[in-house]
Amino acid sequence: MVRLSALDAAATLLLALALAQCPSALSNSDMRRPEGADALLAPPPLATEDHVVFGQEVSATSSSASGNGWSFESAGSWHIWSHQSLFDNINLPLWPEAMKEARIVLSSGMCRADTARPLPPFMPAAGLEHCGSHILATARSDVPTGVPLAIARVQMRRWLAQFMGWGDAPDSVLGPAAFISLGNSSIYHFHPFAAKAINRGADSRLDLAALAVGPHHYLRTIAPQVTYRGRQWLDNYRIEAQLQRTAHGFVKLSVQAISLLPAAPEVSIEPLDNATSRIAWIGPTKDSVSFMLAGSQARPEALRLPAGLFDGAHARSLGEVTARIADFASFHPSIKVSANFPEKPVTALESCRVNTLLALPRAYFFDPYQLHQHYDDRQLDAEYQHFGRVELEKPAEAVPSWGSLLVLAQEPRQQQQLDVTVPIHARYRLPPIHEPTVGYHGEPAGTSHVDLTLPPPISAVVCPADRSQSGAADESIVSKLRIRLAVFDELGLDPVGPLQIAPDTDMLLRMPVPDTRHATLIQASTLSLLFAGALFIVHSTYQRTSLSA
Repeated sequence: MVRLSALDAAATLLLALALAQCPSALSNSDMRRPEGADALLAPPPLATEDHVVFGQEVSATSSSASGNGWSFESAGSWHIWSHQSLFDNINLPLWPEAMKEARIVLSSGMCRADTARPLPPFMPAAGLEHCGSHILATARSDVPTGVPLAIARVQMRRWLAQFMGWGDAPDSVLGPAAFISLGNSSIYHFHPFAAKAINRGADSRLDLAALAVGPHHYLRTIAPQVTYRGRQWLDNYRIEAQLQRTAHGFVKLSVQAISLLPAAPEVSIEPLDNATSRIAWIGPTKDSVSFMLAGSQARPEALRLPAGLFDGAHARSLGEVTARIADFASFHPSIKVSANFPEKPVTALESCRVNTLLALPRAYFFDPYQLHQHYDDRQLDAEYQHFGRVELEKPAEAVPSWGSLLVLAQEPRQQQQLDVTVPIHARYRLPPIHEPTVGYHGEPAGTSHVDLTLPPPISAVVCPADRSQSGAADESIVSKLRIRLAVFDELGLDPVGPLQIAPDTDMLLRMPVPDTRHATLIQASTLSLLFAGALFIVHSTYQRTSLSA
């Protein structure tokens, strides 16, 4: 079996995850180690890993063939792997003093059409995280607002761009300007994944090994050593890597990988070298027998589970949300969102609201000035927060940031349906157009439009996050099951329950684009008009000056 040293493992995932934007970054993963992976740093001062297997039938049989691992029979299980390691940050970009943490989240839940295997009750519902890569960084809480926070965000953008291998070009699509500000003190980059490719098992952006592109990157692939049916291959559902700098100058890497294990007569797990390893098996109900093995422990011990582990509060749907695009083929469409509650709204949650997250790529934008006017005129029946650059006149190709995010907040007020209409606007495009074009009515031979499907809205009943119990770190194996949702966590919001996306939701946009056949004529005409306008201004100014003289 292929083995990784603990620092090999620790060092390799972050570059793998850091390169998640590349088209070869997320689908089923082949865990074979890339060539040259031995030329990394010495083992870290501390490394731990925890495996949690959750399934209908969990039966431990014996240790693995190496005598230093575990094997069990599975009828189809979830596998949650948590890894922590400390390493010197000498091989990383210089850590900004104001940065608290950086996070990389690869999430595929909203792309998956197969719901035959339900999520474990301690996992959030699939509809709470857009399908794609989420790259975030947050400043320390003691950084003052205003200029100090603005400087901190600039430093974090530069650090993440270097860490991702994007470079320092200020106007590059993959550079410091690609991030937008988020919440009170964070920055954010989002890149969607292809739903059809993930459901076919063909989207390589969930393939961690494919992200290792050479021996000179900061970090490379890290993966749990899981073998079944003679191969090391995992269907990755969600992966998160978190970076924090310790008081001693080290960088703490925490990784959580959630995967699907198919039915297999024997699944073998081999511990990482130089790491403290534990494994736990959790049954599907609170009455199931759950137990744990640590290190070379021969006999399992009973695992005590928290009383609320099986409550499934995050997985309970409280209603559904429908979204449709009005005037979808125009330059100025609008998104109509309806949140529907089957019975009565959850007004018992006094401090909670219905929040909806809408994401736009850089080809479209929200006009914050128009939103403010609509809110004052009560045409926008929701409070809102807009995150993204305000570039109202630039073409899409000249906007470096990935796009923008709008967070809506509505009060249920004993209503069973909440409606809101959000205007959006298309940026004009510069030829040549590289995407496939269609006609106004979707004709394949047309050249007037480009089809684009927006990510569906994320809508949930959310409450202010309770940060009062964030005391000493809980190192129990059950604590490693906690999932920090991208965006919600940075906004300080705690989703109580999601609203399922209605089947009739349609987020198709048909964007008008210039006809490349007439690009030369359009450019020549535009330059001629600009030149003529400049001559007219010069001539008018000259005449006025002559008359004044």
